Formats: sequence, structure tokens, C-alpha cells
Amino acid sequence: MITELRLINFRNFSELKLDWLEKKNFIVWENGKWKTNILESISLLSNNSITWLSFDELVKRWEDYFFIEYLKQDWNKVSFSYTKEKKLKQFMLNNKKISKKKFNQITSKCVIFSPIIMNMMYLSPNLRRSFLDDLLKSSFEDYDKLLTSYKKIIKHRNKTLKNIAECKSSKSEINFWNEKFIIEATRIYKYRFKIINFLKSTIDSTKEFFSWKVENIEFKYSTKVAEENVEQDIRDYLEKNLDRDIIIWRTPIWPHVDDFEILVDWIHLSHFASRGETKSMILWLKLLEWIFIEKMTAKKPILLIDDLLSELDNSHKDMLVKKIEYYQTFITSISKTEDKNIIIT
Repeated sequence: MITELRLINFRNFSELKLDWLEKKNFIVWENGKWKTNILESISLLSNNSITWLSFDELVKRWEDYFFIEYLKQDWNKVSFSYTKEKKLKQFMLNNKKISKKKFNQITSKCVIFSPIIMNMMYLSPNLRRSFLDDLLKSSFEDYDKLLTSYKKIIKHRNKTLKNIAECKSSKSEINFWNEKFIIEATRIYKYRFKIINFLKSTIDSTKEFFSWKVENIEFKYSTKVAEENVEQDIRDYLEKNLDRDIIIWRTPIWPHVDDFEILVDWIHLSHFASRGETKSMILWLKLLEWIFIEKMTAKKPILLIDDLLSELDNSHKDMLVKKIEYYQTFITSISKTEDKNIIIT
């Protein structure tokens, strides 16, 4: 648990220190007063992000660096700094430099709730893929690096396809990138199927949130590969569709274009349920996210809830509050609450 947080030159804050933090912490300010920046500083310490801004954009205007530090319940002091001019990241434990790998091992993971996540089933598939990838990055140390490598290989493969189409490269040159792509995509799927199988096996527990009797709820993952034959399925598909890929200059399938849907009595959730029931389902997915992270890491994640309460009716608020009881939580809001908490004004 975090007991103290200190920020220097982070976004709008020249310096901010929050101490005596408790299990449940409400950050209460009016709109436009940078509440989200506090949550962003905590999420960065868990290799995650709420705003997805670049590090340069997180440095306070006219300054060259930012510094984030928090004190843990065990009295260990964890900190992270970034220098804009040198593009230098520095990780520390009790004021001594440590590796990024060590840093990720000792910091708490975060589960992020934000208003946009409540539209996950209605908006772009990229939002749903990000849900899976962020969950896996929080659960497995090497997934973030693997995902970065995978994206670079796609970029190189697509460039080679373009060069072949423009007669700047021979067709055989794609073989090198195909092999690298097969290896990294197979590794991605190894992790993807861990969370997919977990969600498939637990999604049935959401039946209680519907206003009528539901016979069947299914988590359906859309992909071109079978779990038991991933590598060969990818290889066969690449060989069969190479000419098409050359024409369009890109790799149009595999993990970066997969998607998922939730079926309620065999009909898509977004076509069948009310918005209230869809919100219930998404909240339950986030609940399953922190259960999975805790199961994989043996650590309780920190919950960051950013201006979400205003999006929920009383029944959804009650459901969420009951579930977060055993986790350290930071909640931004524009109004105070009668619950015992830390009020920052």
C-alpha cells in the first residue's frame, strides 16, 4: 500500500506531497483542477498510464524533468524520474539506482477505471485490445517488451511488403520477417489465451447483474488461429495470403487486429442489453482484471477510479464500492462523500 506520494515538476504541479494516505482515498476538486494527474503519477509507477501522454508532455512547462516518489507501507521508498533533454529515465529504491526490471518487480500494479472504458463494447476494437494488453502487461513482466518487439516486426514486415510491391526488394526478402513475425505472434498468443481462457471460464458469474433470467453468457474472442495450433496456423495463412499482403502493403491479421465480444443468450451484448446492464458487464470485466492480476502476481493491485462515479447510477456505485473494499483505491470526484476517506481540496 502507498502511504505517501510526492511529485516534482509533474504536469501542473511544481511540488505536491500527499501523506497519510489510506486504503480508500478520494481526491475532490472541481473540474479542470488536474485531479487526473495525481492518478497518472501513480499509474506510471506501475508501468501503466491513464492519459497516454508522452513523457515530455508530463514534464511541467518550462522545466526539464519530473520526479515521482512514493513511500510504501513497508517503509521502502520507490521513485522514478525523467529528464527531457537527455530522454533519460531513472528508477530508484531507497535513493539507490535500480534496473527497470527490478523496479517493475517491486512496484504495485494498477487497474484503471475511466469514463471511456464504460464505452468499451461500443467503440473501436482497439479499446478492447488495449484492455487485454494492459491487463497482460500488469500480469507478466516480459509482456510489455514482447509487445514492443512485435510492433516493430510488423512495421518492418509492412515496409518490406511495400518495397516488394514497388520492385525495390525481391519477394524472398519477406521470408526473414515472416519467421520473426511467426515467433513473436506465437508468443503473444501464448499470453493472450491465458486471459481469454480465464475470462471464458468466469464470465458466467455476471448473470446476477441482468434484470431478467439469462441462460447463457459467452466471452467470444475473434481470431484466425486455434490455441492448439497457433504457429502452424500463422505460417499457413502468411504463405497463402502473401500476394494480397504485397498489394495492400500491410499485415492485416493476427493479435493487433483480433477482437472480442460478449454474447448474452447468443446475441451481442451491445445489441441486446441496456446501457445500464452493459455498464454492469464492463465493471465486472474490470473486477475480473484485478482478480487475474492478483492471481498472476500474488499482489493486490491499486485501483485508480477517474471521474467514473458521475457515470454510474446508485446501484452501480454500490456494486463497485462493495468490491473495492479490500484494495487500496484512489477515486477522483467533483463532490465530497460521507464515506470515511482522505479528502484533498
